Amino acid sequence: MQDAYTVTTRAMPQVLATLIEAGLVPFITSSPGMGKSAIVAQLAEAGNLKLIDHRLSTSEPTDFTGLPGFVDGYAVMHPFREIFPLADQELPAGCNGWLLFLDEFPSASKAVQAAAYKLILDRMVGQHHLHPKVYIVAAGNKTTDRAIVNTLSTAMQSRLIHLEMTVLFNEWFEDVALAKDFHPTIKAFLMANPSKLWDFRPDHQDKTFCCPRTWEFMNKSVSQTDGPKEYMLPAYSGTITSGIATEFFQFCKVFDSLVTEKEILAKPTDWRVPGDASTKWAMICSMMDWVTEEKFEHFATYADRFSQDFKVLFYRASVSKLPVLRRHPKFTAASVQLGQLF
Repeated sequence: MQDAYTVTTRAMPQVLATLIEAGLVPFITSSPGMGKSAIVAQLAEAGNLKLIDHRLSTSEPTDFTGLPGFVDGYAVMHPFREIFPLADQELPAGCNGWLLFLDEFPSASKAVQAAAYKLILDRMVGQHHLHPKVYIVAAGNKTTDRAIVNTLSTAMQSRLIHLEMTVLFNEWFEDVALAKDFHPTIKAFLMANPSKLWDFRPDHQDKTFCCPRTWEFMNKSVSQTDGPKEYMLPAYSGTITSGIATEFFQFCKVFDSLVTEKEILAKPTDWRVPGDASTKWAMICSMMDWVTEEKFEHFATYADRFSQDFKVLFYRASVSKLPVLRRHPKFTAASVQLGQLF
C-alpha cells in the first residue's frame, strides 16, 4: 500500500507549483535515479524561474550566513547573493524569479541542517531577507535506501511539506520514452519487460541498477551507435547491470527478423503478424519510429492486425509524435473501436 503522501512523476510538477506559489517548501524524497532533479528543472522552466541548484551534502554552515566584512566601520555578514537572492536584488533578466533547489537535503550534516533553519523558517540569510520571488524546493533520497541520510530534526520536519515521488511505468513511457523519442530497441525491451525500468534494492551488490536515469543513459549510448553494438556490452553492463544488459542485447536480436519498412509500405495486408510478444513489441516500436503523416495509413493498416494492447500503443505513440494524425480516418476509427483505452 502506498503512503498517503506519495505523488507520481506526472502529478508532481502541478503539486510543487501549487505549494511554492502558496509560500510553502516542498520536500521531495525518492529512491536514487527517479528524476527528482529533472522534475524541479521542469518546474523552473514552466514558471520561467532561474534555477539555483545548491547541494547541501557539500555545503558548510557559513554558506547560510555569508562571509564577514566591514561596512562604515561595522562588522557585517555578506551573504552569497548568487545562491540566495536578497530583497534588494533585481529580478534576473527575462525571468519571473528564482527557484532555489536544495538538493541532497537530508545528506547535509547536522550543522548545515541547523544553519538552514532560518532560511526555511524565516526566509532569511543571516540578517537579510530573501527576495519575495525566491521559491524553495528541497529534495533527497529515502532513509530506507542506504543512501547517506541524516534524520531531520522535528523542528525542520514540521516546516516542510513531505512528498514521496514514485514512477508509474505507463506515465514514464509516455512522458519520457515517447516524448524524448527513445531508440526503438529500448522502447520495445521495456514494453516487454516493464519491471526492468526500476529494480533498485538497497542491498544490491552490483555497481549500478536499473532506474529512469540509467535508461536515459542507455538511450544515449544506443542512439549514438544507431542501435546496440556488441563491443558496447561492457558499457551497457556498467549502466543497467551485466544481467539486464545481456538480456537487452539478446532481446534486440529479434529486430533482425522483423518485416521491413519497405515491405509494410508495399503490402501492409500481406505480411504475417509476429507470433511472440517480444517480436510484436519490437515491430510496433519500429513502426512508431518510422511513422510519418504520409506513411501512417500503411502502418496503421498493419497495426490493426495486432491484438488490442499493441494497437493502443501504436496509435497513442503515433499521435503523440504527430498530433495532426488525430484527424486521420484511421485514428478516428481506432478511437471508436478501442474506446476508453485511448
